Amino acid sequence: MDGLTYAPDSSDGNSAAPHPDRSTLLAWWRLRSISGVGNIALNEIRSGLTAPEALSQCSPRDLIQLGLKPEQADRWHNDAALSRGFEVLEDWCQHPNQGVLLAGTAGYPESLNILRDAPIFLWYRGNLNALQQPTIAMVGSRGASASALDWTIDTAAELASAGMVVVSGLALGIDGAAHRGAVSTGATIAVMGTGPDIIYPAKHRSLAASITEHGLLLSEFSPGTKAQARHFPSRNRIISGLSSATVVVEAGIKSGTMITARMAADQGRDVLAVPGALGNPLSRGPHQLIREGALLVENAQHILEATLSTSMAFQQPHQQPHQKQKQQLPGHIPQQPALTGFTDTAENPSHAQSTNDPAKSGAEAPELLTHIDFNPTPVDVIALRSARPISELLGELLMLELEGWLLQAPGGYCRVR
Repeated sequence: MDGLTYAPDSSDGNSAAPHPDRSTLLAWWRLRSISGVGNIALNEIRSGLTAPEALSQCSPRDLIQLGLKPEQADRWHNDAALSRGFEVLEDWCQHPNQGVLLAGTAGYPESLNILRDAPIFLWYRGNLNALQQPTIAMVGSRGASASALDWTIDTAAELASAGMVVVSGLALGIDGAAHRGAVSTGATIAVMGTGPDIIYPAKHRSLAASITEHGLLLSEFSPGTKAQARHFPSRNRIISGLSSATVVVEAGIKSGTMITARMAADQGRDVLAVPGALGNPLSRGPHQLIREGALLVENAQHILEATLSTSMAFQQPHQQPHQKQKQQLPGHIPQQPALTGFTDTAENPSHAQSTNDPAKSGAEAPELLTHIDFNPTPVDVIALRSARPISELLGELLMLELEGWLLQAPGGYCRVR
């Protein structure tokens, strides 16, 4: 096993980063497997070493001096059970265009490396060249309006064609639209709340396959890890940390998207927000961010102008972990400590009631509403989006109006909830 080479096949032009040797990866695998040793503790130990490779040469006494409890240091040195599962990492690294990046070593993104809670391992599949280009996160609700989805696809495509890599979370709604738009003209990175081999939601499998050809799937979770609600807020810090700025398209006040925006600000990143229709509950999140100092953006050009200097700063030489000061940028949002429970239903495998659901009357919103905006939407546009004939739609539109879901207005129909 000591002769294994942890480097994927780069025959397709993928700029593969050399993996650390087996002893180094095993040393960090064992350390992260100790109960009570999380990302912050791991990074504090890393910052006390001359290099990540030095961990394999440490004695229990060395680790105690670096902050481990004596019983933890003794377990790391002697407990064979801590190596359990390492064969999964070894197997993953044997396949083309996939592998593991170790914090502090070649190929690991510097924008994450400087974070206090950087993931020690990043599992990837796809083209690592995506990590060498300027990045921008686009996030929002899973239940976004049709106009927001269209805007996201078009804007992501423009950003990707301009050389930006669009980062998002592979969820339904805005995330999927951002990936689709970007992959049509350039590269995108999907940060996952599952293992890199499990696509969630399953309907995004074909999208994920396209992403691996034109970008990258990233996860801090080992292969085989299924979706769990607690994974997604953790994933969100990687989305924001990987990006020079985060664009919020549509979001409820209490949502996973707003958590991502707060994390971005706390990490010293810019937060940009897209204003929406006043009657749309999913406009409240972006409008709240704008009131708190986020930069209002309406198109790709605004985003490019806002992120140009920040993206250039991300290309600076290597820094030591944790040395970057938190910046008070125009997009900064005051930290709010109570984040528990602020997750989007799309990212919650338990299917809890979504805080982003605009219809709060107790009845589930009819499917046709997903094709109607909070601004007047012409009937022919509704027919085009829903792939249904106008003659069939008119009766249903009338019923939705009578039930209080819609209002008829000059130019078409408007959602009211």
